[in-house]
Amino acid sequence: MSRRAFDAEIGLDLTVNLIPFAIMAFFVAVFAVFNPWGFDPLQSTIQFAILIVTMGTLAVATYVAARVIETDDRTRHDTSET
Repeated sequence: MSRRAFDAEIGLDLTVNLIPFAIMAFFVAVFAVFNPWGFDPLQSTIQFAILIVTMGTLAVATYVAARVIETDDRTRHDTSET
């Protein structure tokens, strides 16, 4: 019997990626609401693009890492006896 996907152990392994994701999300929200340098279309677009593309890449990398950890035989801890 296999364990269910994304259990608590995998969640702990992936927390290391969630912290930078939360930090980037915080800065996207702060710069969207309060931009201390004013709004320049080119600079603001580049700024948000860098943050959002990085967040998207980190989200995909986190998902792929979770799937790899889940399917790796060395990390499986099945509870059934065979």
